[in-house]
Amino acid sequence: MMLLLQKIKNSNRIGYFYTPEDYPGPGMVEINTTTGDVEIVELSAFDKKDGCPYFANKARGVVKQMWDSGELPDEKFLAWG
Repeated sequence: MMLLLQKIKNSNRIGYFYTPEDYPGPGMVEINTTTGDVEIVELSAFDKKDGCPYFANKARGVVKQMWDSGELPDEKFLAWG
């Protein structure tokens, strides 16, 4: 399985597009900079097709870890099996 996170650059908020399995139609997660919580804003087309927010939750967890560590790269690729 794979997940690509890409930082959203044209927004007042800190957020990431997430693209699972190189499937068209990314989803979006955003960081609440006051609380540090990461919220799912839009499910990816893959999550919608699958009927389960698996990749949205995975993206939310990874972005939370990045926020907590203070490292917010423009792009992050994850693969696991």
